[in-house]
Amino acid sequence: MNKDYLLDSLDGLKALVFRLLPPGIAGSIACVPMTTDGPWTDAEKAVFEAAIGIPGERTYWTPGDFVNVPSSHNPGLRSRWVGSVAAINHRYLFLDADTGFYTHHNGESEKKVLTSELAVMLRSREALIVYRHQYWPSPKPDDVPSHVYPYVWHGLRMLRDADFAAVAYQSQAASFFFVAKQETGIDPFLAGLRLAFSGVSDKVVKKRLVCFDALA
Repeated sequence: MNKDYLLDSLDGLKALVFRLLPPGIAGSIACVPMTTDGPWTDAEKAVFEAAIGIPGERTYWTPGDFVNVPSSHNPGLRSRWVGSVAAINHRYLFLDADTGFYTHHNGESEKKVLTSELAVMLRSREALIVYRHQYWPSPKPDDVPSHVYPYVWHGLRMLRDADFAAVAYQSQAASFFFVAKQETGIDPFLAGLRLAFSGVSDKVVKKRLVCFDALA
């Protein structure tokens, strides 16, 4: 996350998704903003927390005392940061990573997490929620269903190949990926979102929720 996007429409998307979840789940989610342009002022932090709906006591701005996410160019610092995030004691953790996750670093490593780093962070919790902006996978997957955005399909396949269970709440500009070691870790999110969509047309639900098992 960086201040160029603070309070833009995508912060509204984050708040929307968290509001759709049952209170017991939403109230168990902690946040790592993954800042890349810190330090932020107290006022900037407070307005971000208010915008997405996760209070300050559950928002971890500087895991391991790192004001900004360390780059992969310094593996020692990067490993310390990953370990500090993994040590955060909450069932669920939201990572506000601009470019989400990938299998390897390919530039701007401070804006993403590797699938191997997700595995470390999942050792001490039930699930992770990873935000990522739209991107254009190259080559484009040739089996993308008509109701799924290519970057969401590509991301879910990447998570499956890393042996994670996953489901996505998708939109065109950005999406949320709920990630766990087992299906039971993402079941509460999927059930909660489906409950929120009760009475909504199947077409809308299908457009927003892309289930991991659809890739099997």
